[in-house]
Amino acid sequence: MKKYSALYFSVGLVVILALIILVFGIFFLNEKDPRETFNTYYLRFTQVSTLVLDDPVKVNGVKLGKVESIDLAGHRVVVTIRLRTDVKIPKDSEIRVQNIGIMGERQIGMILGDSTSYFAPGDTITGQFDAGIAEALGLVGEVCDSTKVLLESVKQALNQTIVNPEFQERFRTLLVKAEKLEDRVLVMLNTADPQLRKSLEGLNQVTVKVNNLIDGVKPPIDNMFANTEKVMGNADKLLGELEEVTSHLDELVVKVQKKIESKDNTVGILLNDRTLHDDLVKTVHSADSLVRIILQDGLDINVDFF
Repeated sequence: MKKYSALYFSVGLVVILALIILVFGIFFLNEKDPRETFNTYYLRFTQVSTLVLDDPVKVNGVKLGKVESIDLAGHRVVVTIRLRTDVKIPKDSEIRVQNIGIMGERQIGMILGDSTSYFAPGDTITGQFDAGIAEALGLVGEVCDSTKVLLESVKQALNQTIVNPEFQERFRTLLVKAEKLEDRVLVMLNTADPQLRKSLEGLNQVTVKVNNLIDGVKPPIDNMFANTEKVMGNADKLLGELEEVTSHLDELVVKVQKKIESKDNTVGILLNDRTLHDDLVKTVHSADSLVRIILQDGLDINVDFF
């Protein structure tokens, strides 16, 4: 009986130790505290790459939650996270899927903002995705593929041009023609060089003569301009004097007109007396007739002595 009691005691002790180890492993090795409570939030990303379940959720670098599930919702990925209840997420916070290792390990990082309004548990929050090494390697692969295609295209172009025997033959022909053309140009330059020198010397002589002619003509032209300025000055002076004479004549005409229209002077009396005017006209006609007779017949003077 004592033998079986010892056996039962040993089995019970082993079971109790196993339970203790299990609890220790669950709460301590897995960094779980049975006293902690969590809130659930939903994060929406364009992609999450290598993010997996139980990846950490860090707030300002401190691990305060983990990824519970990852689901595809239309063209977006919805990640469910559990976050400690003592953490509040301001609405101006930044949430990103971050790369944390060279092998593509991921985490969700939060940078809390300064807003006084907060997301409520169960809200859906839009986050951003940071490209990591995996995406960079993918881009490198795409670049390599594009480079291969480009090299193939260059190779084909070279085969159709430089490597092609027909192209090489045409290129040699062009080189020969270019050399012949160069020789002809050199011959033409050597032949035309003396003529060019003569033409340049003649042009220099003509330039010197033109300069001398301009220097000789310049003083008379300057004198002519000076005389022209003097004539213009005299003409302006003459015009001024003519204007003065004209103004004096206008004043004189006005005065004569006033004298003629007035009867207080001899001219006015004569011009305003019609009878006197007629007698004067007759007298003038008689005098005119007498002068004509004298001019035609002469003047005879008879003197009688008594």
